[in-house]
Amino acid sequence: MTDHMTAPAAGAAAIRPRRLARGDVIGVCTPSGPGAVFAPGRFARGLQALRDRGFRVEVGAQSGASGHSAGPAEARAAELNGFLRDGRVRAVVCTIGGYTANGLLPYLDYEAFAADPKPVVGYSDLTALLLGLHARTGVVTFHGPTLMPELAEFPDVQKYSDTSLFGALTAAVPAGVLRPPEHWTQEFLLWDKDDDRPRDTVPHQGWEWLAGGAGGGPLLGGNLETLCALLGTPYVPSFDGAVLFWETCESNPALLERALTQLDAAGVTARPAGMVVGRSFRAPDGFEEQLRATVAARYGGRGFPVLAGVDLGHTDPMLTLPVGVPARLDAAAGTFELTAAGVR
Repeated sequence: MTDHMTAPAAGAAAIRPRRLARGDVIGVCTPSGPGAVFAPGRFARGLQALRDRGFRVEVGAQSGASGHSAGPAEARAAELNGFLRDGRVRAVVCTIGGYTANGLLPYLDYEAFAADPKPVVGYSDLTALLLGLHARTGVVTFHGPTLMPELAEFPDVQKYSDTSLFGALTAAVPAGVLRPPEHWTQEFLLWDKDDDRPRDTVPHQGWEWLAGGAGGGPLLGGNLETLCALLGTPYVPSFDGAVLFWETCESNPALLERALTQLDAAGVTARPAGMVVGRSFRAPDGFEEQLRATVAARYGGRGFPVLAGVDLGHTDPMLTLPVGVPARLDAAAGTFELTAAGVR
């Protein structure tokens, strides 16, 4: 195991990695579930999307693995550590999510990551890496697209996802006020079988404020189920004074309630500056409304602003949110704003 670091002091300023530039090398890592072996054509299209944007690509050794995980935790950690230690690699993009990324956390080289910070991008189960790396080092990580689900979109990356991701990685300026896309989709096309046409989209209805007020702090969060699995470990940052963001894969109201109860009991929701809730994932009719009603009932009278239906995590297109960067919510102004850049 390589984790010998002491976590940064609470309230310490986040460390921003250097911005990406054309010609830089992006490492493609498979730290959780396998992907390329099941849809090699889509995997290749995702790699080409990175090359088309002017980047060189280096594919990790675990990309060809199969099974419920892309190899043992030690092997997956070795792949990621190789990218973290390699000065040529200037960012890491994950292939796909899964369920077992938390197994890497005891084996990661946090010292190497702190010595040479670089953007690490992912969402869903990869929340474990984003929060763990940030908690142990203070380095900004990026909750955003992965290679196969988003960057391999046909015929190209959706414009909103594209602009948000590569803006966050290449521009050393704040993103400013974030806005919803004009359209979104939850249509699923079988990879390497039906995904040779653009997906159907529907008009976006906008984001919804579930509680008023204003507040700002570091942007922290990710997938709800993965966050709950990290609680009680050394790989979770303090959420006091943070703008907490989360999204869920669940469509069962009882499981949602259980997860939120766990957040409350662990103190995650005790003193946030605000809350941002992502759109539900391919849920049955009525669940999104039920989710918002549940959140409003639990947190609507707590004195911090709550914004729901936001395009983050398991939705297309999606925002890229830099973990640890200052953000601000203002319900009266109707704004969700990133007030600092995620890169330097």
